[in-house]
Amino acid sequence: MTSRTSAPPYSSQPTSGLSRVGFDIYTLYLFTKSDMKTILFPITLFAWYSSPNASLASVANAFFWTWLHLLQFCVSNQVLSPGEDASNKPWRPIPSGRITLDQAATLRWLLLPTCLLLSAMHHLTAVGMIFALGVLLHNEMKLDSHWFTRNVLNALGYAVFDSGATAIAQKGLISALPPTAILAHYLSIGIILTTIHAQDFQDEAGDRVEKRHTIPIVMPHLGRLSMPVGLMLWSIALAFKWSHSLALSLTVLFLGAVVGGRFYFLRTPQSDKASYVLYNVSPFPAALRDFGSSEHAQVWLGLARIAPIH
Repeated sequence: MTSRTSAPPYSSQPTSGLSRVGFDIYTLYLFTKSDMKTILFPITLFAWYSSPNASLASVANAFFWTWLHLLQFCVSNQVLSPGEDASNKPWRPIPSGRITLDQAATLRWLLLPTCLLLSAMHHLTAVGMIFALGVLLHNEMKLDSHWFTRNVLNALGYAVFDSGATAIAQKGLISALPPTAILAHYLSIGIILTTIHAQDFQDEAGDRVEKRHTIPIVMPHLGRLSMPVGLMLWSIALAFKWSHSLALSLTVLFLGAVVGGRFYFLRTPQSDKASYVLYNVSPFPAALRDFGSSEHAQVWLGLARIAPIH
């Protein structure tokens, strides 16, 4: 195979049968691997909490819808930055040679109508179209290169993911979403808009190479200060105004102080990566019904997003 990148063809590609299918499925998984704990699992968990009577089949459909749309975003993003991935994440499909850049570009544009069709099947055509436009603006139009449009599009992305996944999880239920779930959706947009730049501190070196104007680059001191201030303000508001669980309120307050303090005082790339894990990583086993099981696994952002529901 030929490629527009310097990555050699994957040396052990199977040629036929189930081995080839397994190889291709794993390749698709690798496109989304980095975002499964920060996007796929938290979004599915949020949809599940928002629709407490949802069936397992509905939640599974929400999970697949979210994953396919996440795949659309990831393939689009990685096609445009193969050099960055070759340096930072060489295991991804393009730099590792599992798929050529031309093939990945073709996949990116095939996923667009596929995702639109799946959204239409769930009566979510508008949601699918908004998501597709958001991906185009974020990646191909490079609006992720400026901190303001980057944060706005991230907040829009979460809102679209949440609305689509929750609508699918809610499908077939007679009762409407409870007011607390609707409130949680709106609050989530505000939380993401004002704190999601937590993801950018660990990538500051790469963003400088790509000439992005993220908050850690444009306003390093204010950006650092915004983390403890923003996380604590949201934590206090959620704990005293909207949360109905003492255990959840105390957990959100504690994590808000710890995570915000880490971002401000611990400033190495390794520390920023660990801080972001505490901010926004949700192991899949956390997707359990009883809060006693999930509170120790889901971290600040996930807990903050579901706080108004409990």
